[in-house]
Amino acid sequence: MIPLGGLITLVVLLPNLIVVFFPPTQKLSGSLPIDDGRLQTMTIIERIGQIGSFVMPFFYQLPQLNTLGFVAVLIMAVTMALYYAGWIRYLIRRSEELFYQPLLGIPLPMAVMPVVYFLAASILLGSIWLMVAAVLLGIGHITVTWLNSRCIE
Repeated sequence: MIPLGGLITLVVLLPNLIVVFFPPTQKLSGSLPIDDGRLQTMTIIERIGQIGSFVMPFFYQLPQLNTLGFVAVLIMAVTMALYYAGWIRYLIRRSEELFYQPLLGIPLPMAVMPVVYFLAASILLGSIWLMVAAVLLGIGHITVTWLNSRCIE
């Protein structure tokens, strides 16, 4: 049997291709200097979390759903709906600032939604290691996004 857990990763990575084919027409006006220690440290944590979160699901089968699994799938569906809504919003205006603006009152939704998605996926797959990776992704990705958002306000 083919481990279909990799579909979890593909669902979250697919919309990122939008930037490849439709680059922003409105770029950010500022950003943190590359030698900022906070940014460097958080970027390392973010990359470790990304590698773990993106790779680990490929080694798992999608399980039959029990009650907890159903709740996890529901959370994953809602977070991806919001994440895709953020990408649609970007596609309409093609402004990088939209990656940092709240969506339906959720701060930094383009950073928060994938983290919640992978945390729910870790519950669905029963993977403590995916949960650890998702926590690291959350610490790094949300912090890096927040630090960069401070430069545009």
